[in-house]
Amino acid sequence: MTSEIRQNKATKQWVIFAPSQGKRPLDFKRQESENQRLPAIDKDCPFCPGNEKSLPSIIMELPGPEGSQWQTRVVSNKFPAVTPDGNNVRYRRGLYLAMPGYGRHEVIIESPVHNRRITQMTSNEVGVIIETYHRRYVNVMNQNRNLMTLIFRNHGRQAGTSLAHPHSQIIVTGMVPSYIRWREERAQYYFDESGRCVYCDILEQEARERQRVIAENETFLTFVPFAAEVPFEIWIMPTKHQACFSDLSDQEKPRSGHYPTGLLGTVAAQAQRPGLQLHHQHRRALQGRRAPSALVPSDQT
Repeated sequence: MTSEIRQNKATKQWVIFAPSQGKRPLDFKRQESENQRLPAIDKDCPFCPGNEKSLPSIIMELPGPEGSQWQTRVVSNKFPAVTPDGNNVRYRRGLYLAMPGYGRHEVIIESPVHNRRITQMTSNEVGVIIETYHRRYVNVMNQNRNLMTLIFRNHGRQAGTSLAHPHSQIIVTGMVPSYIRWREERAQYYFDESGRCVYCDILEQEARERQRVIAENETFLTFVPFAAEVPFEIWIMPTKHQACFSDLSDQEKPRSGHYPTGLLGTVAAQAQRPGLQLHHQHRRALQGRRAPSALVPSDQT
């Protein structure tokens, strides 16, 4: 059965039904503990070098900072939540509304080394991952049917990671979840009343008060939001009015690579190693308004 996107009639929320997700390999079942020492190369891991036959087609590769072998690889998810086949035309089932599970679901393999956690990577290595995010984002959002892109990284079994090998995921859809529309509508309402961007005003106050600021550089400010919805929630926000991830310049990309390693390590230590999710979401309608990335412990959601 292919995936389908169904609307909850009571809440208007779109929900993805993807039977193939139940077939994912569960690498963590083979481990007694996440603290168990992992090998540099796992002969049974489809993401490790030498196991390319286990992968779907390779979409792109980028070399590491030293320019030797590949560091990142982008492949189609073998068990996708959505697929590029079909369309996003809605249809009715009596009272209910649904559409085909249109979209893209890709996996970004972050390192050829099986046990190379992002907390152990250099800022240059993380910069290669950010560059991969950026290239794929620009590519998929140039297709008119794609309305929203979610880039996310699960860290740990509690966050939903099925394979221990370091990787991120990209999901692109032809619809926009209602909770994202609601945030956009609140931002638009704020602008209509004040003539200002709500995220610019948040950033200005956080930078001035500095009570919740964790780190900053020329391009980004990292802080705990005043009304954090879960413990250890962190926002990484561009310091200039920049809503679209595709607008990130070549000079700004390396600066974004300095954050994830230290943040993940610090939060994991303070929260006694919870499952973590790092995500950035964006859709076309956010043009002209900021879109923060967020780091959220999943066991608190």
